Amino acid sequence: MKSFYSKYLLIIVGLITLVNCKSQVQSENVKKKEHKLVLFDFENIQEKSRVKPQDATFEFIEGERNNYIKVNNGFTIKEPGVKLFAEKPWDLSTYFQVKADVKNIGDEDIQVEMFVGNDPSLLLRWYCSDYIDLKPGEGKTITVDLAWTPWINKPQIEFKGMNGAPGKIKTDLTKVTEITFNSRYATKRNNFTVDNVRAVGAYKEKSSKDFFPFIDEFGQYKHADWKGKIHSKEELIETANKELAALEVSKGAPNIGKYGGWTAGPKLKATGFFRTEKLDGKWWMVDPEGYLFWTAGLNCVSSDAVSTGITDRENYFAKLPTENEKLGQFYEETKFTPNHGFYFDKVPYTTYNFYQSNLYRKYGDNWKKKFQDIAHKRIKDWGMNTIGFMSDFGATRQGRTPYVGSIWIKETPKIEGSTGYWGPMHDVFDPNFRKAVKESISAQKEGANDPWCIGYFIDNELSWGLLGSLSVGTLKSPATQPAKIEFVNDLKSKYKTIEELNKVWEAKYTSWNNMLEVTEEPNEELARTDLVGFYRKIADTYFKIIHEEIRKVAPNQNYLGCRFAWANNDVVLSTASKYLDIMSFNKYEYSVEKVSLPKGVDKPIMIGEFHFGANDRGSFHIGVKKAKNQAERGQMYQDYIQGALRNPYIIGAHWFQYIDEPNTGRFDGENYNVGFIDVCDNPFEEVIDKVRETTYSMYEYRRENNSKSFSSVK
Repeated sequence: MKSFYSKYLLIIVGLITLVNCKSQVQSENVKKKEHKLVLFDFENIQEKSRVKPQDATFEFIEGERNNYIKVNNGFTIKEPGVKLFAEKPWDLSTYFQVKADVKNIGDEDIQVEMFVGNDPSLLLRWYCSDYIDLKPGEGKTITVDLAWTPWINKPQIEFKGMNGAPGKIKTDLTKVTEITFNSRYATKRNNFTVDNVRAVGAYKEKSSKDFFPFIDEFGQYKHADWKGKIHSKEELIETANKELAALEVSKGAPNIGKYGGWTAGPKLKATGFFRTEKLDGKWWMVDPEGYLFWTAGLNCVSSDAVSTGITDRENYFAKLPTENEKLGQFYEETKFTPNHGFYFDKVPYTTYNFYQSNLYRKYGDNWKKKFQDIAHKRIKDWGMNTIGFMSDFGATRQGRTPYVGSIWIKETPKIEGSTGYWGPMHDVFDPNFRKAVKESISAQKEGANDPWCIGYFIDNELSWGLLGSLSVGTLKSPATQPAKIEFVNDLKSKYKTIEELNKVWEAKYTSWNNMLEVTEEPNEELARTDLVGFYRKIADTYFKIIHEEIRKVAPNQNYLGCRFAWANNDVVLSTASKYLDIMSFNKYEYSVEKVSLPKGVDKPIMIGEFHFGANDRGSFHIGVKKAKNQAERGQMYQDYIQGALRNPYIIGAHWFQYIDEPNTGRFDGENYNVGFIDVCDNPFEEVIDKVRETTYSMYEYRRENNSKSFSSVK
């Protein structure tokens, strides 16, 4: 009997414990759910006073279950939509994300973008934003992460020279006053709804004590472990040998010719060089042997592109070699910086290349040749066929993989009043511009008349800006600016007298010389016709001069353009199309299936850059487009490429980039997980598996699949 009661008592105690545990779990879940702050739910009509339209109108809609806002969007400014203002500043410093439910209620595909806050820094504002693609009738949730990792350092650490940093909140979130919603790159009116704008998610906190150093001897994050992390030189070599053995027996994709063309498909006219041709309504490249070719490429196949700054950050690194050691050969002193970033005003500074040091650990003094050989073998094994922008000449000269040339127009005069992420625009009316073009092409003509060279990208992501913006920048320049002199002369020819121009522009210039001296912006709306006309002239002169000079040096290669990025307009694209063989765009999107060109322009398109990144393998920044993990990166690659293959204009897409960017940032602070291989030269297996699955059948896929509707390439 005693035994019975003992068992009974144990059962009762167990049930009570189980109930208490369940109650505790439920309580914890409730607490997690409670860490939420509703910023706007549109249930209170008083919120209407805190909504400000931008080239748009809005309505409060009473739904069956809840209220929401309907935005009737315009398309005449960069960010048409609405700003939502806080009644009093929101403190979002303890929240990980801001989310909002949006829906496309129009009849065409759109992208809806959300900005959290209005940080004056262009980069920080961009980091606190995201956008989604919406088909007609489709609703989704936009999510903006407010920190670089799901955990934060306490107290916060100030990092130098790193765009993304471990445990760091992206910006000051204690007094957020606004959230913006807009239709991204809108070219016509559209409609979308917004509802349930909320801050959610609690951070895990980690002590900042003993955080430094946080980068190990291999260039990896020190304070975490993950699949594929290297812990010793022996493990590094063992991993390399395993991959090398697999590459030696790999035959690559089937039915591929000498230059990467599709031998199982139609054979067209062979010219001995790469060219383009439209076949059955689709643009293709044709390889030197006459086979159809679709360029699947990798940018920056170079071991030089991944150095990181050491100066003023020595405490970041756990075990740097001395300059006298063998590994000390990977230090370099440099003066190279863009017009922004931590090292912009700190030249010269010292860098270290962890990637090259890891190659040396693997292969010794022969590491450079081994890098080049393995790059060719990997590209073949992965089913790819092109070495892309800014890559190793030692690799491209081997006649094993097609490649593109990269030319930068250097030492040119600039339009002083123009602006842009990479700096002001060339002044194409300065006589020294053509001279600079000639000298730059002559000095960087690697690949000229080589059958393996597809063509040349010349310049990169130029700041064309909004329609007419370069003309405004010209008028803001000093009187000696050649572009300004050209513009004023054009206006003289059109208006004859300054009084006639003043009447149209509603300006107050006292003379043509006074117009040269004045650096104020005109009324853009009234001067629009003239601003657009001169803008077109800038574009025409730029592309015409380069076209003429590259044809003299490399008549057999394709002129691939300047890799348009961000907002582009029909004027610059239509003008460029007169001179380009292939239109190139850096398109960081989830899909390019419906990308096209302005009406009346029928040219092939090459995607110069795209990528997806994650922070599940020791990286701190996901790059331009976010994935949850490496497996999703691979799936996103497949979705993007297959969408491009369905698009009849697109003749190829190049991933940026071959190697992960350094965790502590490259020259401008970028530290993205966007490589196919990591800092230890090991491929991300989940990504590569999906790449092979995509590329091994890409020619058959393109021939068999079509997309029926397109959007502007803006």
